[in-house]
Amino acid sequence: MQLVGKAVGHKVFGQGIITDCSSNIVTVSFPHGDKKFIYPDAFANFLTLKNKSSQNKIYKIYNKRLEAEAARKQALQEEQERRQRLCALKITPNSQAAFNIDLNDLDEVFLSGAVSTGCYLSGNSKGEPRIPSKLMPNSACLLTGCPPNTSEKERRILGAFMVKDSFLGDLCKDGMVECHDKYKVRLNPNSTMLYWDYFDCSDHLPRWGNTVFKYFPNSTMHQILLAMKKAFQDTEEETLIHEFYQYFCEINRLPQ
Repeated sequence: MQLVGKAVGHKVFGQGIITDCSSNIVTVSFPHGDKKFIYPDAFANFLTLKNKSSQNKIYKIYNKRLEAEAARKQALQEEQERRQRLCALKITPNSQAAFNIDLNDLDEVFLSGAVSTGCYLSGNSKGEPRIPSKLMPNSACLLTGCPPNTSEKERRILGAFMVKDSFLGDLCKDGMVECHDKYKVRLNPNSTMLYWDYFDCSDHLPRWGNTVFKYFPNSTMHQILLAMKKAFQDTEEETLIHEFYQYFCEINRLPQ
């Protein structure tokens, strides 16, 4: 809106002419000198344009800013309340999960933002989607897989994601675990992070079995994410992994 050259009135300084309007500052020349005001706030309380149509336009601009600021504060408050709810979640032992993923299916997992739990292999629910009842918004999930022509002990960590902050495992009837929109990371398939390095397999050879995913302790996930942080220093994944780790520790009330 072109304001330079327009006449205004002020309750104290009298009549003046706008000589400059840049960013959020408007300069008015009064008989006793120039004064600067915040734009458009000053037009709600101190300045009045002689042109009523122009004054009404400024009121609309000012009101839109007020609405935008109120919406920003509301969104900030809701985010703080959401974060507080997450940080108050019950900490359930063994509520982290590792999924067995075919390397060819990894793209689809990250594109769709979800991973399947597979089906029950026996019992009354045989063939139905497995319900991930222990997974909550403070659960992290590993994506793991074995490169072609390798043994189980070569199972690698291919990626990780936090569960979506609105996800409740015991209500998941379709067997699709949703990934968090922000806290997810895909690792290079050639990375040297071997899954079984973080579990005690000294008495037996590692064996995955027929299930699609396994639960494991929170402390182990904490250890894996810390190792991931160190392993991917000075790489493109460094910042994302660091933020992932901080978020995981915060909502699981773990030291960083």
